[in-house]
Amino acid sequence: MADYHPMTLEQRITALHAENGKLIDSNNALTQTVIGKMGEINHALSDAQQDISEAITLAGSKTDQAILNFADSHSDIKVSYYDQVAHSKASLGVVADPEDESRSEWVLVPTTSIGYHIYPTVGALTKVHLVHGYSYSPGYSEAPQYERDWSVTYMQFVFANSAATSVEINEQLNTNSVSVRNFGGWWNGASTGSIPVLKLSQHHPYSRLFVRFINRTFVPAATSKPPQNIVEFGGNATFAVDCVINYPRIEV
Repeated sequence: MADYHPMTLEQRITALHAENGKLIDSNNALTQTVIGKMGEINHALSDAQQDISEAITLAGSKTDQAILNFADSHSDIKVSYYDQVAHSKASLGVVADPEDESRSEWVLVPTTSIGYHIYPTVGALTKVHLVHGYSYSPGYSEAPQYERDWSVTYMQFVFANSAATSVEINEQLNTNSVSVRNFGGWWNGASTGSIPVLKLSQHHPYSRLFVRFINRTFVPAATSKPPQNIVEFGGNATFAVDCVINYPRIEV
C-alpha cells in the first residue's frame, strides 16, 4: 500500500490557486472565442445586408427597364390606316378559289384613305382592328332549318405585298404552315385579332391588307356535310376595318 502524505494547508491553498488560474485562463479563452465568432457573425450579417440591398437595387433597376421596354415595344408601331367602310362578299365581287370552292380568292381590302402602305416587320405581332365583322347563317331562317344552306361565312385576313396574288399568298401560307384565324360573329361589335404578315421577295415591299371569305359548316345545323360554295351559300358576311398595327419589337 502506497504511503499517504497529507497536504499541508499552505499546499492546499497553493493548489487551489493554481486550479483557479487554469479556470480563469479557460474562461478568458472561451470569451475570446465567443467574441471572435460574434465578430464573424456580425461581418456575415453586414455582407448579407449589403447583398440584399444591392439585389433590391438591381431588381428595381431591372423592373424599371422592363417597364420602359414594355412601353417602348407598344408605342413603337407601324400603322396601316383604313376608312371604316363596310365591305362584303357581294360588294367585293369575290370568286371561289379554284382549289377549294368553300373559300374565296384573296383580294385587297379597298380603301379611300391615305397611309395604308407600310413596310411591316415579318414575325412581329400584327393586329387588325375591325369596326365590325358580321357573320350569320341564312339556314337559320329556312323551313326546315338548314335544309338548303348549312354554311356560315367568316372573314380571314393577311398582310402582304400589295402586288401579291391569291395563289402566291396561299403558297406561302402552305409552305410556312401559317394558320389564319376566322373573324366574324352573329353580332355587330368591334373586334381586334392577330393576323400573319407575309413577305414575297419577288414583289415591292409595300404591303397592304388582304381578305378572303371562307365557309364553315354551321355547328347548330348538326350535320357532317362539308361547307358549301362560298359565293352561293353562307350569307353575305360584312366587315369594316379601322387600321392594322404592326409591332416591330414584339416577336410572335
